[in-house]
Amino acid sequence: MKSRIVAVLAGALILFPGVLLAQTHRGGSMHGGGGMMGSGQYMMGPGMQHNLGMMSGMMREMHQMMGYGNWTPAQQREMLQMMNQMGTLMQQMGGPQNPQMQMQHRQQLERMQRRLNNLKSQMKGR
Repeated sequence: MKSRIVAVLAGALILFPGVLLAQTHRGGSMHGGGGMMGSGQYMMGPGMQHNLGMMSGMMREMHQMMGYGNWTPAQQREMLQMMNQMGTLMQQMGGPQNPQMQMQHRQQLERMQRRLNNLKSQMKGR
């Protein structure tokens, strides 16, 4: 199970730069209001940048946690669920983003961060 978690995390880390690259190429810039531009293109605004930064930080934490040692089956399931949710968010973030969607993503990421912090504290105490 742990090797499966490592494989999923590695895949996410590989895909993450692709999401950033796609956002940059579509909008031509890493700055802007995040709104639509002409011909269906859009720019990555501050909300999107913040969400991607949160996601990147969580991926780093997950990667570090892989070295913590013995995982219970429940902890493994929790980590896999978070990774699957992160993959879904990355797919959603690959398309146009309106402010409401960015806020929903931020809230999901904040809930995931709390779950990750809880899992991390459980594992460090072992």
